[in-house]
Amino acid sequence: MSSDLAAQHEANVALVAQRVAMGDDPTVPRPLDHLVRVPRRHADAVQADLVAAGFRVDGVRRGLRRSSVEFSRIDAADVATADAFTREVLDVVDRYGGEYDGWAGFLAATPTDDRPGQPPT
Repeated sequence: MSSDLAAQHEANVALVAQRVAMGDDPTVPRPLDHLVRVPRRHADAVQADLVAAGFRVDGVRRGLRRSSVEFSRIDAADVATADAFTREVLDVVDRYGGEYDGWAGFLAATPTDDRPGQPPT
């Protein structure tokens, strides 16, 4: 996936629309998973910068020249939030010559009041 913000925005719009069509409520925060690929020599610095931005590093696969860094954070999955976290990630990976492969996560339903004897809201 491109590091170009305009291309990332279009990808976010398409992904959010697809998720909404499957019943997702994009305003509900949930863990979202991300993946970047960076030059191997910068993998540790990228991890440190992502952690400083509030992400949790979930795994690193080191190749001969490039490393893949998997990370996550709890965020909503609407377009504005996706654009914001995408910008944060791109700020990090662009600094080190990396590439952002995008985000994914479980679908989330709108919370309802399911107490016994109460009609659903």
